[in-house]
Amino acid sequence: MSFNPLQAINTISNPGGVGLPVTQYTQAMQQALEQELTVQPQQQIDSLQTSESALSDLQTALQTFQTATQTLASSQNWNSVTATSSDTTAFTATTSAGAQVGSYSISVTSLAGYQTSIQTANLQTSASGTSTLSAGTLTLTPVSGSSNSSASISVTSGESLESISQAINADTSSTGVQAQVLDTSNGYALSLSSSQTGTANGFTISDTVSGSSSGQFGFANESTATNADMTIDGQSFTSSTDSFSNAIPNVVINVSQLVSSSQSATLTIASNPSSSVTAVKTWMDAYNTLINLLHKDTSYQAGSGSSSAPTTGPLFTDVNANNLLSQLPSTLNDVISTSSAAVNSLSSIGIVVNPTNGNLQFQSSSGYSFAGSTFTGTLQSGQTMFENAMTSNPQAVEQLFGVVQMNASTAIPQTGSILGNMNATLNTYLVGSDNQVSPLQSDINSLQAQQQNIQSYLTQVNSQIQQQVDDFTKQLNQLNLAMQQSQSQMQQLAALMGGSSSSSTSSSTSTTL
Repeated sequence: MSFNPLQAINTISNPGGVGLPVTQYTQAMQQALEQELTVQPQQQIDSLQTSESALSDLQTALQTFQTATQTLASSQNWNSVTATSSDTTAFTATTSAGAQVGSYSISVTSLAGYQTSIQTANLQTSASGTSTLSAGTLTLTPVSGSSNSSASISVTSGESLESISQAINADTSSTGVQAQVLDTSNGYALSLSSSQTGTANGFTISDTVSGSSSGQFGFANESTATNADMTIDGQSFTSSTDSFSNAIPNVVINVSQLVSSSQSATLTIASNPSSSVTAVKTWMDAYNTLINLLHKDTSYQAGSGSSSAPTTGPLFTDVNANNLLSQLPSTLNDVISTSSAAVNSLSSIGIVVNPTNGNLQFQSSSGYSFAGSTFTGTLQSGQTMFENAMTSNPQAVEQLFGVVQMNASTAIPQTGSILGNMNATLNTYLVGSDNQVSPLQSDINSLQAQQQNIQSYLTQVNSQIQQQVDDFTKQLNQLNLAMQQSQSQMQQLAALMGGSSSSSTSSSTSTTL
């Protein structure tokens, strides 16, 4: 742009009188140059930043939806059965992924128990004071086949019961025997017990006094270590605790009371699609968030008349965003081969794409209105269709989705399924092939590179503008200096000419006089 200083002088007021208003002139020049040389590039940067932000948001939404897809693919999130006990005072049960529907007759013949042995001789008047005990040894020996270790506890003469208890407890982790001091009606006594239930945690006590094989504690067993025993449909099962996790696959049974075979209770494992409904809804919500973002960022709104230009979303011309907008719904409509011909697509189990907004949801019983058409009539509720399918053939439904039997919270879904095909589609945009960056990340990198190039150009242009402003400022200052010098010379000349005229007048007057 060419800038005319003379034009600036003629158009900018100078109320100060003599001299040019340098600051006003240079500011006008800088604003004019910036308007012509920097506004458009800065607008380009703003537009690129908007597109980059939209692509980053899209990338995040795709990653979130892929996580939801892999979460739904794990059987851990399809706990579609519940266990019910006919006698909760006798036992309760919980299920995990993979538990099979069925009914079982259960009886409980014994509960798991601890071994407890208590001192019966030489009871003491104090727990922590000096005792009447002699020096000796307590030897703890686990039952045959136990994984616990034996230990010998030395007892000193007069040692307190609390001190002996502490010595025994120091070895509990290896012996499986713990001790405490009890205040009985006859005095203080040492009590030993197994730290865990089950016959394998039983133990024997050898009590000797130095120099003699006789004992001084007189330990007597009050209870023995026992296993819990139960029968399921006539089959016997044993557990060292009151919890059975190996009787029925993916079912844990906790017993709490004896139940005879003649009065056996019933365990019922039945389908319960509510958790599956929740898991599928969470997945659909993630899809809807993604598809709504795509609709918004690729939108086109026509202008109103000739005075209003059309408005578009930041990704209106983006190839990847527009491809996703068509590929994602298409993947949802895939027909999948399962063990049931009646369960071969999402629509067959009541899940459809709402034609009004593109959202994924359970089919509405009232239908939909779109493109000027209105459905009149009644459809079956999509959620009811899904629940019925989960009750009648859960295996086929899980095959349709591509559920993987595992206990992890996420899984790579099976290929040739709804989730497997969707995961592959998402990988197309999120994962680069042959060690290349992904298409979306490549777009983001390109936008960032363009911004850097334009920013470098702006830095150079702003430097040139500043140089021109500095040069113009210098020229104006020099012009002001010249004007000041000229004014000073004019004042001096005026003073000289004014002085000569006065002298002539005086002389003439004088002469006249």
